[in-house]
Amino acid sequence: SSGINAEWPLRPGDFSFKNLATLTDSLEEEPRKGTKLKDTELQEGYTDIVTAVRYNNNSIHDLGDLVPSITSLVVNPAAISWLDFSFNDINALDDALLQFTNITTLYLHGNQLMSLNEVKRLSGLPGLRTLTLHGNPLEALDGYRQFVLGTLPSLKQLDFSSVTKQDRADAENWKKLCSKKMKMSKKKKAAE
Repeated sequence: SSGINAEWPLRPGDFSFKNLATLTDSLEEEPRKGTKLKDTELQEGYTDIVTAVRYNNNSIHDLGDLVPSITSLVVNPAAISWLDFSFNDINALDDALLQFTNITTLYLHGNQLMSLNEVKRLSGLPGLRTLTLHGNPLEALDGYRQFVLGTLPSLKQLDFSSVTKQDRADAENWKKLCSKKMKMSKKKKAAE
């Protein structure tokens, strides 16, 4: 046996449904069954590298303590490629997310994100391929999907829906239209 179980990526550090108000609270909680973190003994057949952490279905408002929390919990924080913050009370993203440069999957659905400007922060994650934002107030904004795809061109999946060639074309057209409107608005203000 190679010492690595093929099922391991399916066994993330799981702090879902723990009634956490902050990420730091996870340091005082036992993770859900099947989770193996920093302080547990190596079990035969499992690697000690956690690549995913679930914080879904809690009451988390802020991601500011993400780096110290993850660093305290896992052996190799740089290996984190999947974070799940779905169904919390997050209303703003934190640059702390950008410390996890290997993130490919980020679940943020069912939160309180209101501004598309929050999406711009995620452009610092070049490997991001899967993102969920549905169920946030920003989803109801005009041009939501086009803005997200125009801002994060590396996405392959948005809100559990594959990104199509038509989605890419729509995002590009939307970006050009918005750019034109911005230029016209600036010219108009300069003329006043």
